[in-house]
Amino acid sequence: MGLLGVILGSFANVVIYRAPKGLSVVKPPSHCTDCEHFLEWYENIPVFSFVFLRGRCKGCGAPISARYPLIELIMGMVWAATTYRIGLSPALPMFLFFVTILVVLSAIDLEVRRLPNKVLWPASIAAVALGLAAALISRDLTNLSTALLGTLAYGLPMLGIGLAVPGGMGGGDIKFAGYLGWHLGWLGLGRVAVGALLGFILGGLLGIALLLAGRKGRKDAIPFGPSMAFGAFVSMLVGNLVLTAWLG
Repeated sequence: MGLLGVILGSFANVVIYRAPKGLSVVKPPSHCTDCEHFLEWYENIPVFSFVFLRGRCKGCGAPISARYPLIELIMGMVWAATTYRIGLSPALPMFLFFVTILVVLSAIDLEVRRLPNKVLWPASIAAVALGLAAALISRDLTNLSTALLGTLAYGLPMLGIGLAVPGGMGGGDIKFAGYLGWHLGWLGLGRVAVGALLGFILGGLLGIALLLAGRKGRKDAIPFGPSMAFGAFVSMLVGNLVLTAWLG
């Protein structure tokens, strides 16, 4: 599954680049954004092509961002870890899609400081569809009810923060919280609490670090999506262990 994740990481890079710009993620084919050179098949091999081309476009020699192989490698690792954690169960496709979206939205938020609806809404619809399919295949609707509760348990408090402190929480973060809550709730409501708390802790530490380093001012927006995503991913993998450690 790790190798398949690396391969799909190439498509994830397309979504990360095009979705914030409102471009189609299907067409045109992959090309250099500087000279419009359409990539040959051997220029599109995940990780290998970057090394083979020495990080430069074959057509114009423009440098290729190291983000591309990095995203492909990260995708491979999160797919392998998710498969190990969830196992070969009916819910595995939903969680593989889930961690793919975590990587995509984290990268977008870091680059453009927003979580676009063009990714969030289709991802949310897919999450519900894949959850329904997993429940029907396993003939157990229990996880669906906890997933719905998880959506509310994470999404509503974030909505409350956004209403109470205008500008303190972006609309994308609020919707993202519901998306995270669905998947963590599937695994148990305790995972929702762990994922949310880790997200806030990581976001706070990141904000403090950027302020101390002089990279951000007090009024500057700091992307919260990556912290939420990482907290959710850790909770998915080892949430029960973290919860046990916290509760003693």
